[in-house]
Amino acid sequence: MSNHTEQEKVSGAEAAADSAAGETESFKQLFEASLREQAVIRRGETVRGVVVGRDAESVIVDVGAKAEGMIPVSEFEQAGLDLPDVGDEIEALVQSVGGTAGIRLSVLEACRRKIWESIDAAMESGATLEATVTAEIKGGFRVDLGGLKAFMPRSEVDPDPHMPAAEIIGRPCQVAVLEARRKPENIVVSRKQPLAKERDEQRQAFFDSVSVGDRVSGTVKRLADFGAFIDVGGVDALLHVSDIAWRRLNHPSEMLSVGQSVTAEVIKLDPEKGKVSLSMKALQDDPWNKVAETYEPGMRLTGTVRRLLDFGAVVELEPGIEGMIHRSEMSWTRKDVKPTQVLAEGDVVDVAVLEVEPEARRIRLSLKAVTENPWQAWLARHPVGSRVSGKIKTITDFGFFVAVGDDLDGLVHLENLSWDKPGAEALAAYQKGQQVECVVLGVDVERQRIALGVKQLSDDPFELFLAGVKRGGRVSGVVTDASKNGFVVKLAEGVQAYLPLREVPRDDGEIKVGSEIDAKIIDVNKKRRQVELSVKQLLHEEERDAVRSYAKQAKQQGTPSALALELQRKLLDKQGSKAKG
Repeated sequence: MSNHTEQEKVSGAEAAADSAAGETESFKQLFEASLREQAVIRRGETVRGVVVGRDAESVIVDVGAKAEGMIPVSEFEQAGLDLPDVGDEIEALVQSVGGTAGIRLSVLEACRRKIWESIDAAMESGATLEATVTAEIKGGFRVDLGGLKAFMPRSEVDPDPHMPAAEIIGRPCQVAVLEARRKPENIVVSRKQPLAKERDEQRQAFFDSVSVGDRVSGTVKRLADFGAFIDVGGVDALLHVSDIAWRRLNHPSEMLSVGQSVTAEVIKLDPEKGKVSLSMKALQDDPWNKVAETYEPGMRLTGTVRRLLDFGAVVELEPGIEGMIHRSEMSWTRKDVKPTQVLAEGDVVDVAVLEVEPEARRIRLSLKAVTENPWQAWLARHPVGSRVSGKIKTITDFGFFVAVGDDLDGLVHLENLSWDKPGAEALAAYQKGQQVECVVLGVDVERQRIALGVKQLSDDPFELFLAGVKRGGRVSGVVTDASKNGFVVKLAEGVQAYLPLREVPRDDGEIKVGSEIDAKIIDVNKKRRQVELSVKQLLHEEERDAVRSYAKQAKQQGTPSALALELQRKLLDKQGSKAKG
């Protein structure tokens, strides 16, 4: 029985051994099968795997190999990718296999490889790539292609050479690849080329569909001193500053700002040059159409000084309507005044309308017309004949000017200085700054002139003299000057007469300066203040009167005296001589 039992034990052990051997063979087969199912990982290949873990430095990826792959966390940021979570599937490039580091993977290199593939394809097909301008550098800009760095020359940034750098840095854009080399790595791209192509297509579509007179809408792209550039869909149209509004603008920024949407009318088209001109004011009513109904000469208005020119000031009366104040209309008393001395831009002023010319789009204004005329006011206070005093401001060849009020001067002409002295001689007695008293002779309000006189402070000796004598009367005087044609005779203080040589008897004694003479007044010219004398006519009248007197006496006595007969004979002889002559 014991032998039987031992045989059973031996059989059981053998069966157990066979069973263990079978299990070992099965595990071996399964292990070999699993090895056959594991992917063969080679350096330089791109693989896909599942994130199975991560820490502060690495992301662990199961790529189906006997070992797990490791990716540095920093690469995700460099590649512009979000850090993956456990269970996410990602793609990476195998950098190394085996060794203590196991399998080293790189998402950055995987991205770079894809980008290079896109670059190659883009250069072959002419397609564009998405990029981001990251910084401005010397000569251009640095561009990120999603892991690869590229250079964009400044000339390839935008069709508009005035494009500010701030408008593109940090913003995504489409670029064309101009040059690409792997070793050494060098990629040159252009943002301008795809934009220019797109704009060419838009420009062509614009010119095919738009005509002069059409309304278009666009966005203010850029402002300049002379106007604004409006993007109307691939075309930069010019909106000149004079076409923004009917009122005058110093700069487009007074009504427009970059980015503002506007609607305007097309006033010029040049498809060959790609130029378009717009007008906003063409869509507005012209305010000058109602000027004739609104404004008329004599009106008083209030306006704002918009511009100062050398010859005057431009005043805005209402939006789109401006008038001109010539500098001659700025002050009653200041001649040729500079507009900047009277007004400043932005001043609100009261003005009077002088003239309205709607056809010429011109309104003449006056600043001084709304204030009192100082010449008229001065005349009211100083009528003709009144006396005024003031200091001599200026002495000229024809007289001197006397200050008679605020910015008002009166002229004392040479002829009104003295009754008896020549003008130049009388003028020599005066000097600048001297206080003088004058008589108001007249005020010309229109010509803005005040006439004064000094000699009028005393009576005119010529008029006084004429009041005591008359034409044909006898006068006495002293010869003060002699010439070959006659003599100047002083008849009274301030009164001179002229004795022509023909009016002196030939048989009369010699007349010279200092001689006292008696003569007859034969002519008086009050306007020219001239008196003409005759000695010859005076003697003739005296002889005639003597003959008549003696003849009358003889007649009364009955028998003529010897003297009367002699005078009568002489008279008859003179009359006979005249008759023969």
